[in-house]
Amino acid sequence: MQFHIPQYIDIEDKLFGPLTLKQAIYVAGGGGGIYLVWRIIPYIVIKAPIILAIAVLTWALAFYPKEKLGKPFIEILEAGFNYMMRDKLYTWKKAPKEPTTKSEEEFIPSQPAPTPIVPSGKLSNASFNLDVRGPKIAQEDERKK
Repeated sequence: MQFHIPQYIDIEDKLFGPLTLKQAIYVAGGGGGIYLVWRIIPYIVIKAPIILAIAVLTWALAFYPKEKLGKPFIEILEAGFNYMMRDKLYTWKKAPKEPTTKSEEEFIPSQPAPTPIVPSGKLSNASFNLDVRGPKIAQEDERKK
């Protein structure tokens, strides 16, 4: 019985014409942001750079290929935002030791390693010598006998 193995599972489905669901959401959000800026800000000198910035951000989120950066642009944007918001200076803070109970302090000896059983008979003895001692030492032992 043959089974069909899915191919290209890492490619997202196109749901809205040539756009995936994520791309459609980014484009709709960018279009909504541009519309709000167009309606709220009265002067074209102020709203033109804002609209251009929103358009570039929308294009980068929706269409910038992740192969160029190694990850999607949204992850790069998130990492940059986290870097700006967090402290840059790390200071070591000594954590207080928690008291240990007596059961943790008790020494439990480990079991000794089991010794291998030496087989009897010429064939099994030669095999054991090859496994344990190695081929050169085993051949020298055989010559001595």
